[in-house]
Amino acid sequence: MTTAAQTQEELAAQNALQTKDLVQVPAEGAVAVVKTNKSYAAALLEGMKADFLAVNDGMDLDFVYLGSWLTMDKKGIFVEKDGKEDVKTRVAYGDTIDVIVAQGEKRWTLWGKKDSPEDGQLIVAEREEKDAIAKLENWLEQHPEAEDRYDSNSAKLCYLAYVIPVKTLSPDDYPKIYLMSFPPTATIQYGKYAFNGVFQGKYKALGIPARTGMASVVTRIGNVEAGSGSETYLALTFEPVGPFRPEEYGVNPNGDVGAQQAE
Repeated sequence: MTTAAQTQEELAAQNALQTKDLVQVPAEGAVAVVKTNKSYAAALLEGMKADFLAVNDGMDLDFVYLGSWLTMDKKGIFVEKDGKEDVKTRVAYGDTIDVIVAQGEKRWTLWGKKDSPEDGQLIVAEREEKDAIAKLENWLEQHPEAEDRYDSNSAKLCYLAYVIPVKTLSPDDYPKIYLMSFPPTATIQYGKYAFNGVFQGKYKALGIPARTGMASVVTRIGNVEAGSGSETYLALTFEPVGPFRPEEYGVNPNGDVGAQQAE
């Protein structure tokens, strides 16, 4: 993720330090090699980010604004955000999805309001509130017609998760890595699931010992209707499937995360 104060060279150096002994950034057209000093999922994600930066050196690209987003449609089906309205061609996973949460961070986030001209657009996704306010105010200056829909405080603190659907794991290529934005209520529920559940050993019967990291657990994300009367909405739910063992999904935790990409 880039900031105005960071140059592309600084980002590359930072990624090199973060992924030292974990990721070997390959020549152009090859896929990074991941070791297992960290969890497989976390190292895989860092390898993909490093690979992305390496092949786009000097482009000042932000992974968050460019990544593929996973969301729910109005029926509670998890779908890729891009193209979700076309039921014939969209990528859909059903009303639950089994994932590894490879990484997460809090971000001040604002999506375009439903049925507005910017519906579905990611307007703001910044780490710091002051940066989110500045970015939003700059956006409003460029879109004065939107001032009746948003103000400088419209961005909300949400949890941004990088999730890997386990069904996309493959020994031959990168899996799908999606960004999911958990709204404030789901952020709280996920935190409770992570700490009160996984970390404290609530799921030992499933083979998940206490003090297990979230990237080492297969999590089933679903949804349930919440609210009352006409004010109902679909709330995210989180439950464990079991420990994540890469070899059970056909990938070697000590080997390549993918094969040579086609030229």
